[in-house]
Amino acid sequence: MSRFLRLVWLLLGLSSFAFLVVLFLLPSGWTVERRRDVAAPPERIYPLLDDLRAWRRWSPWQEAAYPGLVFRYAAVTRGPGAEVTWNSEATGDGRLRVEASDPPRQLAFSMAFQKGRIVARDTLRLQPLPGGHTRVTWTDRGTLGHTLLGRLSLRLIETSMGRDLDRGLGNLAAVAEGRPLPPPAPAPSANAPR
Repeated sequence: MSRFLRLVWLLLGLSSFAFLVVLFLLPSGWTVERRRDVAAPPERIYPLLDDLRAWRRWSPWQEAAYPGLVFRYAAVTRGPGAEVTWNSEATGDGRLRVEASDPPRQLAFSMAFQKGRIVARDTLRLQPLPGGHTRVTWTDRGTLGHTLLGRLSLRLIETSMGRDLDRGLGNLAAVAEGRPLPPPAPAPSANAPR
């Protein structure tokens, strides 16, 4: 084997090794947080969060925006243990489950996608503000595991989720304040509702 070919193979091997090292160092988890000040007290906002059926009024993930999407509610739709699932060609499968409830201050829930391979843990916190207003903070955390695709698609997930949280908080504010909702956003092509 010629000296040139050995050098090419060495450079290919070193490049592959460097790529794997960089891949290993890339983050596999995300945290997205958005806030919105709402002109309503926590006691008016919290029932819109605690009852999963009430999410139909403000959620960024509306059935009308995703062809074939149908939500299926468990027997319990309010408080810890409340659950809703979905499955459609447009969105893939998913489950949202309320994990903890601290009325009227905080709601914690988990969302699972792709048969549970991707799990996000979310909190919606309500902080009273002067004048009967409330700061609502929505935090979404999750991990895509240690796969190449997961690590490379992290920025896309963060951008998409940030857009969804902003839209959801805007809808929540409109409902709590008695304003009409903005028109629904077009459905993304990925495994939404995410």
